[in-house]
Amino acid sequence: MHLVDTHCHVDLYEDPASVVAEASATGMTVLAVTNAPFVFDACRKLVEGAEDMHAAIGLHPELVGEFGHQVADLVARLDEVRFVGEIGIDYRVTSPDTHALQREVFGDIVRGCASGQKKVLTVHSRGAEADVVRILEERGDSDAILHWYSGALKHAEHALDIGCFFSVNLAMLSSQKGRKLIERIGRHRVLTETDGPFTKYAGRRSRPTDVAQVVSKLAGVWQTDPDEAARSVCENWARVAQVPSADGENA
Repeated sequence: MHLVDTHCHVDLYEDPASVVAEASATGMTVLAVTNAPFVFDACRKLVEGAEDMHAAIGLHPELVGEFGHQVADLVARLDEVRFVGEIGIDYRVTSPDTHALQREVFGDIVRGCASGQKKVLTVHSRGAEADVVRILEERGDSDAILHWYSGALKHAEHALDIGCFFSVNLAMLSSQKGRKLIERIGRHRVLTETDGPFTKYAGRRSRPTDVAQVVSKLAGVWQTDPDEAARSVCENWARVAQVPSADGENA
């Protein structure tokens, strides 16, 4: 079973090197997101040499008030990366004073990603789903993954219409609302994530290998076996990342 964790803050663990080693030993795919441009180089060095671990350059919406001035640095580096995140907008836990700046920063990043090599974006949308999807539609030409989506179904359907994918975790699969959303999304647009170390599994901080538990829960929702669920996730990742799929063919 090949595992895929499309949203993990590898650089924020107390022991990031051991997290990288553990994930690398399994051969799994990990997208290591970052929260600000100035930490990207360190994260990229951290996963360097791990065959299927990728560092993403990001600017977390909760940090835009402090580091929003770094958006120009991020955009300037887009030519050297394939993966971008964590980016997005958050209206739920941030000051309203930053909301306009968040929209501006997110729009600048999405627009910057629309030129050159196609990017893969992992996007935060908590409480701001309508604006996030609107900006992706108006300014983007990239493959966007909506991370831990918790908004209204109508905005999720809009996101599906414009080609977005959704990365799901154990928290989503543990709630009735989350399971209903996953059923509506359908197998062809679902990816898996942990959002470690900000989530927990078995009383400890989640690690990328814990995405196996997400796959197991997805199999229950989809009424299939875990191997088949994992295969669907891998095929979806192949489509997003434009890499060979599990059967060796290009997606």
